[in-house]
Amino acid sequence: MHSDLEDNWDSVREKIIGLGEQSIRKSYYPQLQQRLSELERFRALLDETNESIFLSEVPSGHFADVNKFASQQLGYSTEKMLEMKVEDIIDPDKLDEMRTIIFSLFDGKHLKNRKTIETVLKRSDNSQINVEMSISLVKFSDVFYIVMVARDITERKEFENALKSSLNEKEVLIREIHHRVKNNMQIISSLLNLQKQYVNDEEAVDVLKESQNRVKSMAMIHEKLYKSRNFSEINFADYIRSLVSDLFYSYGVDSNRVKTIILLEEVMMGLETAIPCGLIVSELVTNTLKYAFPHQEKGEFKIELHSESDGFYDLIISDNGVGMPENINFDETDTLGLQLVNSLVNQLEGTVELSRDKGTKFNIKFKELEYKERI
Repeated sequence: MHSDLEDNWDSVREKIIGLGEQSIRKSYYPQLQQRLSELERFRALLDETNESIFLSEVPSGHFADVNKFASQQLGYSTEKMLEMKVEDIIDPDKLDEMRTIIFSLFDGKHLKNRKTIETVLKRSDNSQINVEMSISLVKFSDVFYIVMVARDITERKEFENALKSSLNEKEVLIREIHHRVKNNMQIISSLLNLQKQYVNDEEAVDVLKESQNRVKSMAMIHEKLYKSRNFSEINFADYIRSLVSDLFYSYGVDSNRVKTIILLEEVMMGLETAIPCGLIVSELVTNTLKYAFPHQEKGEFKIELHSESDGFYDLIISDNGVGMPENINFDETDTLGLQLVNSLVNQLEGTVELSRDKGTKFNIKFKELEYKERI
């Protein structure tokens, strides 16, 4: 009896197992087929893309897989590439950068991080390809891999190099223009200086000297642009220091007699604003040196430049000299220098205030002029 039960149980168990296997096949075979089909489509997608895709083991660097485009682009068979390492396809000059990125990702297990760099790949014939490469860390079945996706940017690099070359040529041209403008203005200044020697009238000599200083103030801007790497703007504070020093020398004013206080913020200013503003400084400093301290009197000259939060600049030029006579109306003056100051302030779309308390003080408020392209 017992033996019959065992035989029956064995038979039943075999039937149950058989039914289970059939059930498993019926349940999972379609899913397995679907999964395989998806993998085939995914593989086809990787092989048809126009980007090289590499899957490498870490930290060994051996390739675990590559797509078809990677093999074709580098000129190797897929089988050959699976025998190679990352270091075999990276230009030696770029290898340290690549290693640093890979090890930083792996050491920190930064699965969500991705690094993008420009690097150079070596082909089987030792030619090179400029690529933009995206590098990320992935994990499959507790094993870490580095995924590298490289896009050929050779044409872009060639365009960039051509553009840089063109820009360099234009920089040389612009520098040469500023140099020639400066030289031409220096010639004009020299001619005015020579002309002074043939004029006996003191007032006429003064006019020529003032004109010479105006030309020199403009030439100085072009000289600083010529020496600078930035051809669109100059350090205006540095320019004012040079201009004031040059004017003191031109009028033979002893800096021990007229003390100079210069309080300037480091401001970068465009050419269209710097030239009229420089002429304003030249006129007002000249006015101080000529009239504020007669009979070799001692005094103090002060120039300030501040930038305000609203985008305006405050240019303040003052002295504690004898002051401007009350009978001179600054807004309707017949003096060429002051007329020029008014005209230049209007050109800057600014305002000017004159104070005659304990000397003379000009407060000029203006904004940087926007460059207007001329057709």
